Amino acid sequence: MTIEPRTFTDIHHALIIAAGRGRRFHADTEHRPKPLLEIDGQPLIMHVIGRAARAGIDSFTVITGYRGEDIEAYLTRETPAGICIRCIRNTEWERPNGISVLAARGAVPDAFALMMADHLFDPRLLGKLFSTPLIEGHCRLAVDFHPPGVPDLEDATKVKANDGQVLDIGKEIPYYNGIDTGVFLCTEGIFPALETAVSRERESLSEGVRELARRGRMEAMDVTGLFWLDIDDETGLFTAKAALRGISPLHAQLARGQTDDSMGR
Repeated sequence: MTIEPRTFTDIHHALIIAAGRGRRFHADTEHRPKPLLEIDGQPLIMHVIGRAARAGIDSFTVITGYRGEDIEAYLTRETPAGICIRCIRNTEWERPNGISVLAARGAVPDAFALMMADHLFDPRLLGKLFSTPLIEGHCRLAVDFHPPGVPDLEDATKVKANDGQVLDIGKEIPYYNGIDTGVFLCTEGIFPALETAVSRERESLSEGVRELARRGRMEAMDVTGLFWLDIDDETGLFTAKAALRGISPLHAQLARGQTDDSMGR
C-alpha cells in the first residue's frame, strides 16, 4: 500500500531571523540592533510582524543574536494583542545565517513561514506561498523573476529555477533567472538539509536551500510584481521609507541621489 506524504495548507507560524548586526549601517547599529532601526517611527521587525499578521500569521519565533536583549525587551513590551512571540538567543550569531535557522529546530511547528527581520514584503506575497499545499519534507521560496527591477542586484541572492523548482541558488551563481526575496514556506525538511550543509562547512541558509534543491525538494513560487525589499544599508532604508509612503523605488533612488549630491556640495 502506498502511503501518501503529508501536506500542509494552514500556516499560522513564522520564524524570523533577527540575529545579525547589519555592519553596512556602520555607527547606526553600534548601540542598536538592525531590526530596531525605524521606518516612520516603527522598528523594522514590527513592520515585518505586522505584514505577516495581515497574511494570517499569529505566532512567531524570533531568533536574536547581536544585542539580542534589546530586541527581546522591545518585543516583550510591544507585542500586539492577539500575537504570540517567543525569542531564542543564538550565541553564535556571527556565523552565517543558517546557524540561526538551526537554532529554531524543535521550537517551530511542522510547517512554518521563514523570513528575515530586514525584508519588507507585501502580505499578498505570503498568500501566494500559502496558496498550494506544501509536501512534507519540501520547502518553497518566493522568487522574483524580474531581476532588472531589483535594487542592488549585484549583492542579491540569485536563483536558477525551472517549472516550479529551484535548481541553484547563491550570490555568485553564473546563470540565474530570479532573485531570492528572503521569504520562505518551510517544513522540518529545512533542518537536516542545513545540517548536511554545515557538515561541509557551508553554513548559510542558501546552502541549505541548495541541498534541498539537489534532492528535488525546493520549490519556487513566482511572486514577480509584488513588493518586497531587502534593507541592507542606508539606501535601502531610504527606499523602504519612500515605498511605505507610496513613492516608487525609482523615484526614491533618484531623490536619494539628489540628496547625496546636495550634501556633497
